[in-house]
Amino acid sequence: MMLMKVLKTMAVRSLFFATAVVSVGAVTGMLLADPAMAQHKANETDMEVPTNDLEFVKKGRGMYAQRCAFCHGGDGHGGKGPCLSCGKFAYIGNTNAEIYATIAGGLPNRSLGGTMGAFGTTMSAEEILSVLTFLRWEERRRIADGEIQDPATDKSNEQVVFPNVN
Repeated sequence: MMLMKVLKTMAVRSLFFATAVVSVGAVTGMLLADPAMAQHKANETDMEVPTNDLEFVKKGRGMYAQRCAFCHGGDGHGGKGPCLSCGKFAYIGNTNAEIYATIAGGLPNRSLGGTMGAFGTTMSAEEILSVLTFLRWEERRRIADGEIQDPATDKSNEQVVFPNVN
């Protein structure tokens, strides 16, 4: 009985991971087809997100408000879940591809400080990309306004995990 439960859990996690990988590939292909839209990359091999497409950013903000704000706070500034617009992601990594995979596949490992459900089965690839695009747009806005330090220039190498909420 326990073996069946373990096998079922492994199968579900594999499905989520496979969904995330396929979705990242599809989204990367979409962005490569229209490089004029792509504006943000964490590094030269990362997938690009269209932060200059304000309609897409607006769509992402709306989707974020519906699906993410409950845990991650308004505009991704943190809540019971970590800040998503602070430029640092402690769990998987700070590239667009890694963040996309996290949204699609979730975080089932409690040892990382919390868990997050997989949204790859309830949100389309475009919806996930719009949320990611909004988060990167908000991150850029916060850096420009001096609210947060640019992670590219932050040599402390500290990762934002959970904010201090008073």
